[in-house]
Amino acid sequence: MGFFYFDESIHPRGKFALGSFVYSETSLDSTVSKALMESGLIPKVDEFKSGARMDRNPEQARVRELLKEIIHEQCGIGVVVAPNTPRELLGFEAPLGLTKILSTIKFRSETHEVFFDKGIFENEVEGRLQAAKVPSTCPPCTFHFEQDSVQVLGLQVADLVAYSCAMMLLAQLGLLKKMVKAGENSGYDPNQDMELEFELWAGLRRSFFAAPPPPVDSWKSQLDYQVDVASRGLHIADSCDSNVRDAALIRFGRMYLGRIH
Repeated sequence: MGFFYFDESIHPRGKFALGSFVYSETSLDSTVSKALMESGLIPKVDEFKSGARMDRNPEQARVRELLKEIIHEQCGIGVVVAPNTPRELLGFEAPLGLTKILSTIKFRSETHEVFFDKGIFENEVEGRLQAAKVPSTCPPCTFHFEQDSVQVLGLQVADLVAYSCAMMLLAQLGLLKKMVKAGENSGYDPNQDMELEFELWAGLRRSFFAAPPPPVDSWKSQLDYQVDVASRGLHIADSCDSNVRDAALIRFGRMYLGRIH
């Protein structure tokens, strides 16, 4: 049985709401629980929140690094982009993004559990109405709506991915300019300054649901080592502002997987 977790990050100044599906072939409860405990937090009491000030919350910063490792080791990522208003639009589009993933990606598991964080839908009844958009030709899913991320720990991973991808999209739109230190295990000088969106992209780029890369013998250079995400792991609402649509396609539509240092 596979597990999907969905959370969102809403940005009125960018005119978008971005939701992320995080997938694992096994429940993320135990791995996230371990990450919280290793960071000095209590599972199902405390939680990771991506919007917290990490420089003032060392426990949160430690959890973030451990969750990044979980994503790298065992998760797939799908992104849904919709207008930020009305709020319910993201809930309308999320099942369409899930359908794209289920119909284009081959999973080991034949059935899936799908967890949506609180507030994605107006209520559980509306959630079930929208989830009915997922066609019966897709692998069977059991849906869980209005879930509490303190209790459903995998939602905390989806929160991190949604926030990270939203920051990347804000930067693509020219609305975010922030430099961070490369840090340890980055492949760069730990004290080197780099753009925040590059650091976020570098950590997630290999996890997006995507088509297989082109054959090596077809490459003209390392720059051809790219995969198509747009047809598998990216869904953009037709109602999105054209600038948002274009930026999302540039940022997420294709992923370069070659060397970056």
